[in-house]
Amino acid sequence: MSQHPHLHEIAKNRMSPFTKMLGLEFKSLEKGLCTLLLSIREEHFNGTARVHGGVIFSLLDSAMGAAAFSVLEPHESTATVECKINYTRAVIGGELECFGKVVHAGTRTVVVDGEIWQDGALVAKALGTFARI
Repeated sequence: MSQHPHLHEIAKNRMSPFTKMLGLEFKSLEKGLCTLLLSIREEHFNGTARVHGGVIFSLLDSAMGAAAFSVLEPHESTATVECKINYTRAVIGGELECFGKVVHAGTRTVVVDGEIWQDGALVAKALGTFARI
């Protein structure tokens, strides 16, 4: 399997305007693995002064999607088909580190494991399926 020709360009230029708006930053991106960082800002909070679950999900979906993308053929793209997430602790500030790791790259889908950590504590755990398009 050849490496996708845009892999390093994506890491350098972010994945999309949406991820840029959220403030996601690549720490690393290689075949089958992605690490993203997010420094929490005021805009990330919900009405109870905790980081909104949608921000947590977007961080996981982005890291897992990039990991899935990294194992595709150069002519392929990907889209989220399904994602199961467990939120394990509330976030009230600081920085989050998110890991996406491909656990199975099939001919039609890619299954990816995702985790978010903060200061040695698990914040969220996910398992996602991504289509090969």
